[in-house]
Amino acid sequence: MKSELEKFRVGKWVVTPKLNKMQHVSTSSVHVVTPKVMALLTTLIAYRNNPLSVESLAQLVWPDRVVSDNSVYQAVAMLRKVLNEDGDIDYIERISSQGYRLSTEIEVSNFDTPLAETKPTLQPLLLIGTAVLVAVVFLAIHALNTKKQIDSKSDPHFEAISLAEHLAKSKLPERITKAKQIYTEVLEINPEHPFAMSGLCNTYMALAIYGSFPESQVDALCRPLLSKALELDGNNPDVLTSLARLEALSRRFDKAKMYFDRSLSLSNDSPMLWHWYGRFHREKNNLDEALNAHLKAFRLAPNNPTVLRGLAYTYLNRRDLKNARKYFERSVEIAPHVKHIALYQLDFYLLNMQRAREYRVWFEKHMTEYSRVYPLHKLSHILFLLSTGNLEEAIQKSEEVQLTQQSETSFNLYVRAGLRWYSEDKEGAIELLRQRYLLAPEDNHYAMPYIMGLYQTRQYSTAKRLFEKHFKEVSTLNLQVNEHIGVYLLYALILKKVDERSKAQEIRALISAFLNGPTKLDIRYQPFWYVLNEKPEKLTTSLFELLDSGWLPDANDNIFAVEMYSELTDDVEIRDMWLKKLKTMQATVN
Repeated sequence: MKSELEKFRVGKWVVTPKLNKMQHVSTSSVHVVTPKVMALLTTLIAYRNNPLSVESLAQLVWPDRVVSDNSVYQAVAMLRKVLNEDGDIDYIERISSQGYRLSTEIEVSNFDTPLAETKPTLQPLLLIGTAVLVAVVFLAIHALNTKKQIDSKSDPHFEAISLAEHLAKSKLPERITKAKQIYTEVLEINPEHPFAMSGLCNTYMALAIYGSFPESQVDALCRPLLSKALELDGNNPDVLTSLARLEALSRRFDKAKMYFDRSLSLSNDSPMLWHWYGRFHREKNNLDEALNAHLKAFRLAPNNPTVLRGLAYTYLNRRDLKNARKYFERSVEIAPHVKHIALYQLDFYLLNMQRAREYRVWFEKHMTEYSRVYPLHKLSHILFLLSTGNLEEAIQKSEEVQLTQQSETSFNLYVRAGLRWYSEDKEGAIELLRQRYLLAPEDNHYAMPYIMGLYQTRQYSTAKRLFEKHFKEVSTLNLQVNEHIGVYLLYALILKKVDERSKAQEIRALISAFLNGPTKLDIRYQPFWYVLNEKPEKLTTSLFELLDSGWLPDANDNIFAVEMYSELTDDVEIRDMWLKKLKTMQATVN
């Protein structure tokens, strides 16, 4: 019997549960799986003729903790990937509305039984032997699991905890609040229930996202709960993940990494673990590692709005706006009620009248609390004030945060340059952008605002030289026009100013060829296009159509936007009319 426990055969695989090892009989291919994947296999064998629901599998494979459905799906997928390497048959069947089971075509036997080429007719004696084998294997499941904590059979609060976890998944504040109440009631009865402690902390975090709970209070409330839970259960991945999250948000990255490493050594099937691990790398500007982690989180929970936003922001940091918007829009489709959406959307889309009004409403409700956790947003708000024509208030806010006394980060220098430009200190603005550029002189993202500033201050030759250094594919006309029209138009305008009209005409022809199909030029680019084509009447029309579309200058994107548009026309009267209409629109936002 001892040998039966140590090794047995499933189809064409020899399984060694104690080592979490699976070896193919014919190819000798070897896989070492996680303890939970092995526990899943032995569970399916033990119940081989009865489909097991996702809920049943969760209770049988994870008897010591409450897990999400995604944990089960991930384990099934991993086990299938190994078993189906055989290629002849799908080892794990999914029975509609019932669950999963090991295929009835798969033979299960002890290791000494010869491998049949075809499915044998099981004799009564063999059936008895196999039944004994799988019974013993099933008894070994508990030995394969990690340290046992509170299981569903012995925990009198199992049903309450399960319900609370289910409610918290809904993303609706009233249901999360109910989950919070349940966890609190469990802790009143049993103050040392680690799952209730971790769950209660998770509800605080969720209510800070979806409800009115102050995010600045999450750390103070969660840390004691999680510290106690960690004492009771030092190998709980959820507790470790939550602690890592708190440390990462507090920018204590060394401690955060310690908790992440411990959690990842215990589990790799938690979408929130991978999400926060990605956020950790994003904060440290390790964008490749961040993307890898966020993609793992997405594969585990493709409809979790928090996971989707994390992936969207990672793509945004990598300057992949197409994918950034794709996943942000998916998150909004799934959870349109997230309280900070009016703020988030300004990171993915340029400012317009509607977004400005929505942000104003958000600002009145949430800015004070939000800025306690994310003080850097006070600088973003200064740019919003500049965008909506509130220069005096922007200057006041900059003095309140002592902007000039802060560290000269790239964002600090950019905001200060914006204030200088809107205050008509053009030389001061360009000098600050030059300093910012020198922080990372090989980074195109740092170069573009400086190039635009040089253009606006008529330093055309220097602007051209820097442009051609940083955007070689554009300057050699080797970059596809698609999604790069704005950069091509800027280069063409610079070329016209230095009297290189022939190359400017090449760019015009390149864009014309692109627009010769169904593609319609974005309304933001039309005024520049008509200047390049020397069509003043269409230029005037396009400038006012831009305002009619609800456009507003977005200082977060380009502090020179007002001048770049208004100075396209040489007609002073038209320019003044355009600026007056813009100011009227800005006033309605305020």
